[in-house]
Amino acid sequence: MSFDFNVISSKFNKKIDSFLDSLSYSPAALGVAVSGGSDSLSLLYLINSWSNKKNLKIIILTVDHKLRNGSADEALYVGKLCNKLGLIHKTLFWAHENIKGNLSASAREARYRLMQNAIPSGAILVTGHTLDDQAETFLMRLRRGSGVDGLASMAEKSYLSFGNDKMIVYRPLLDFERQTLRNVLKFYQVDWIEDPTNNDKSFERVKVRDLLARCIEIGIDKSTISQTALLMQSAKTALNHFASDCYEKFGSCDNGDIIFDFDEFSKQPLDIKRRLISAAQKWISNQKYRPRLSQVDGLINSLDEKITFSGSGTICYFHDNSIRITREVNASVCEIEASNGVIFDRRWKLTALENCRDLTIKCLGKDGYTFLEPGLRKKIPYKTIIALPALFNDNNLVNFPFIDPNSKFKFNLCKQPFNQFLLDH
Repeated sequence: MSFDFNVISSKFNKKIDSFLDSLSYSPAALGVAVSGGSDSLSLLYLINSWSNKKNLKIIILTVDHKLRNGSADEALYVGKLCNKLGLIHKTLFWAHENIKGNLSASAREARYRLMQNAIPSGAILVTGHTLDDQAETFLMRLRRGSGVDGLASMAEKSYLSFGNDKMIVYRPLLDFERQTLRNVLKFYQVDWIEDPTNNDKSFERVKVRDLLARCIEIGIDKSTISQTALLMQSAKTALNHFASDCYEKFGSCDNGDIIFDFDEFSKQPLDIKRRLISAAQKWISNQKYRPRLSQVDGLINSLDEKITFSGSGTICYFHDNSIRITREVNASVCEIEASNGVIFDRRWKLTALENCRDLTIKCLGKDGYTFLEPGLRKKIPYKTIIALPALFNDNNLVNFPFIDPNSKFKFNLCKQPFNQFLLDH
């Protein structure tokens, strides 16, 4: 089949224009992730040929992970191409020492964190993930025994947050094959750089790429796999809506805790229980990923026995015929200096109507609890109250606004409402 750049460009333009028209706001900018590889370089040239009717600021971002020889040269190469195209380019460097755990996961987190910090709040990050990437991701998840959410693979639009703001990640190339995108570069007579790890079979994705080739031989091609992923995304959306409806019916938020009526929760299908519990743990703890399925199932089993369970930076316990999920004291931020507007543990924003110099914020804790009047202690369950923020001078409790209606200080939750969080995650 002959290659027609105008057809590809038109398809891309319609896709990105449609996406931007669907938003209820105008993004502060588009940050475009570009390495020296063929997928992202093709994205660079498609973005450059796009009409950009809204005249959005475009910032090209290249991350040098400093993990292999040649990475600096690749960033320079992208910078030179951007200079020729008249596009703003930033090279971001990952400062790391000894990396513990999963190298790929650590590099991915660092990459997105750097890019989020490099673009304005309210900007959108555009990445070059392709149909090939989608199929490979699906097979990797299938290999691990993933359920609906895992097999949903990559959505065209998703959210990431490595700070107080969440960032939209947009993937406009998910229905473009890699070879088509390489033809875009050939059209522009632009070379791409092959990542040497693409031939290293110690990497899971390289093994899965070989598996995909064998799948194609028996009629399971990339488009078929991608279609299945889309069906899983649809199922995931439906299940998330059902879980959100359940929360509206028998759930609530109190002092930063997520609460479920025990009897109503017990009646729900296992998948809905898992969604509610894992989302609550992620929402409260601010962890990037949902807890492992085995941990969630262990928690659900403990609830049946009304046993307290801790995990993923949270504590789940039974109180007044309800399930309460609260922050675990030992997992929260230790202590920060108090100031008006400061955010503690990425959850609580302090409003101070008087000087808070020399004061610090930390969880009330067991020691702070002893400073409270016995009659006031009972207003909030013990496991919850000790995890709430309080104001201290050295180790002396100065103020605990949650039980003092006349306090000149106030802590407000600064998080997305939980029912919306259920739908977005």
